[in-house]
Amino acid sequence: MGKLTHAPVFYVVAQVTHSPVLKLDSLIPELQDHLRKEGFPGYRSQSQVTLQIEANPTTPGETKVNHALVTQHIFSTRDGSASFVVGQDTVAYQTVEYQTIDVFADIFARGIRAIQKVLAPDSFTRIGMRFLDAVTPREGATPSEYTRKQFLGLQDTLGNDWETAYTFSEAMQSRGEQQARVRVLTRSSELAWPPDLAPTAPRMPERFAGIVGVHTVIDSDASFSTAPEAAQEFDERVILDRLLSLKVDIRDVFQAVVTEAALRDWA
Repeated sequence: MGKLTHAPVFYVVAQVTHSPVLKLDSLIPELQDHLRKEGFPGYRSQSQVTLQIEANPTTPGETKVNHALVTQHIFSTRDGSASFVVGQDTVAYQTVEYQTIDVFADIFARGIRAIQKVLAPDSFTRIGMRFLDAVTPREGATPSEYTRKQFLGLQDTLGNDWETAYTFSEAMQSRGEQQARVRVLTRSSELAWPPDLAPTAPRMPERFAGIVGVHTVIDSDASFSTAPEAAQEFDERVILDRLLSLKVDIRDVFQAVVTEAALRDWA
């Protein structure tokens, strides 16, 4: 199955976790200068308080809770449809205008090169890629014509006098060194961002913003993590090769959730 002309994807993100750069804030002006020349002139920062829970090694059963302020720097395109999100130990590229993996990887590579030049992280420990797809049945069709029944719970098994508020399915799979997690949420509501993405997500694409009623969100997340204490060199080619491999996993997972009829409709 090649590129889907009418694919239901409305958000894609790729993220690399790398060795920490503690003087990040002082390097942001130089990084911004590089990224604005690559088509990302917008800038804003966002800070969140996070909780870190640590066990006390000397007193079993006791834990210590630390509060930490985490700042993310967001460099966006003129229309806000895509952005790089940079933290002390992460860089992510996200877009709501996904075209092909080749186009996506090319833009992501520009960000990786800027990170290499300005921040110069030594190594990476994780690479992840995540797709969100919004599957909406055409008028007169049922959800099971697009999403396989095992992911729909009671949606298609109770009588027509029942209205499903939501049904949820989650699975974790692995293949070789990579893992893939897929969440399938069907509900009757407006299309909305998952809570963990809402703070930094771009605007919702116009053709998806109007979705109201029964729809299925397929949240596919594939990742590769190095072995403990075995970080790999922060190398553009290695990172991009792994990204392409993760995309294959996401494609296979997605096609296992939707029906053949759906793939034909989207072709």
